[in-house]
Amino acid sequence: MIGTVKKIFFVLVLILFISFIFYFYKELKPKQPEEIKITEEKTIEESIEEPSPSVGGIEQKEVKKPNILYEKILLYPEIDYPYIYAYDPESKTIKEINIEDKTYKEFYKKEGIKNISFSNSKTKIIFKKDEDYYLLDTTKDRIEKLPRSTKKTFWYGDDLYIYVLTNEFSYLATFKKSLEPFVDIYILNPEFDVIENGILVYENLKYTYSSPLILINKRGEKTILLENGINLSALSNKKDLIFVSLLEKEWKSYLINSKGIKLKEFNFGTLKEKCTFKTKLVCGVPLNQSITDLTRWYYYKENFNDRLVIFDPIKNELKYFDLDGKFDILQPVITPLGVIFLNRFDNKLYVVPIENLSL
Repeated sequence: MIGTVKKIFFVLVLILFISFIFYFYKELKPKQPEEIKITEEKTIEESIEEPSPSVGGIEQKEVKKPNILYEKILLYPEIDYPYIYAYDPESKTIKEINIEDKTYKEFYKKEGIKNISFSNSKTKIIFKKDEDYYLLDTTKDRIEKLPRSTKKTFWYGDDLYIYVLTNEFSYLATFKKSLEPFVDIYILNPEFDVIENGILVYENLKYTYSSPLILINKRGEKTILLENGINLSALSNKKDLIFVSLLEKEWKSYLINSKGIKLKEFNFGTLKEKCTFKTKLVCGVPLNQSITDLTRWYYYKENFNDRLVIFDPIKNELKYFDLDGKFDILQPVITPLGVIFLNRFDNKLYVVPIENLSL
C-alpha cells in the first residue's frame, strides 16, 4: 500500500517538474516581432484634397510660360487677328497693328485718350478725352464731339448707342446725325452687351453690389433674365448665349440663353473684362476664388493671378491651363498663333502658343 502511494507521489512530482520546465522554456524563448500595420498620419492641410480636374468635363494641362507678343505698352486693345487695334501711349496714337507683317497704321493722334471702342467694321472709333466723348469716322476722316450728356457708349454692329444721363432723365439712344431716344433706362451706372434679339443691361458692379440682368428687345420691351445677382458680370457671344458670373454661396458662373434658361453651371467665377466669347468662351479665372470685394480690382488696388479657361459650347468641353508665371489676364482671344491676351501687370500683349493648348 505504501509502495503504491510512493508511485502516485512520484508521478505527481514528475508532472509538476515537466510543467515548470515547459513554462520557463516558453517565457525564456525569444519572441517573434508582431506584424504592425503603419498608417500615414496627415495634418489637416495635407488631408484636404483639391477638386479633381476631371470633374465636370474639366481637363487640366500644364503649359509653358506665355511669350511676349508685343514689347510696347498698349491700352484698350481689341484683337481681330491679324490686327490689333489699340491706343499707344508712347506715340499718343490710336493704331491698327498687323502682327503678321509687322506693319501699322495710325488713325488719330492725341494725348490722354481713354475708353476706346471700335465698331464691328473698325471704321468708326469712340474715345474719351477729359470728360467728353468723340466719334471718329475713319472712312470720312472726320471727328465730332458727342453731346455732353453722353455717359456711356457701345456698338451694336456698326450702330452706335449712347446712354444719356442728365438731372432730369436717363435713356438709351441711337446716334446717327443726332440723338434718337430708344428706351428709358432707370439704372445710374449701366453695363451693356448685345445679342441677336436685343440689348443686355445690368448695373456696373464697381458701383452696385447687386443687379438684375435685363434684356431689352428691339421694340424697347424689357425682360428680366436673372433676378438680383451679387457681383453680377455678364458677356454674350453676340448671338443667343450669355456667360454670367455672380456670387451665390460661392463665386460661380452660368451659361444661359436669351430666355434666361440655365444651360450649364461652372464652379468658378470671373469678370467680363477677363473674357471674350466668340465660337468659344475664353477667360482668365482668378486662382483665388474666395474674393468677395471685386471693387478693389476695378480700382487697381489689387491684381489677380489667373489660369486660362476655354469652354467649347458645341462640344460641351471645358479645359483649363495653369500658366507659368503671374498673369492678370484681360481680353484673351483664340488666334492661329495661340491665345493672345493683355497682362494687366505690365500692359503688354502675351501669347500662349497654340501647340501648348491642344485646341
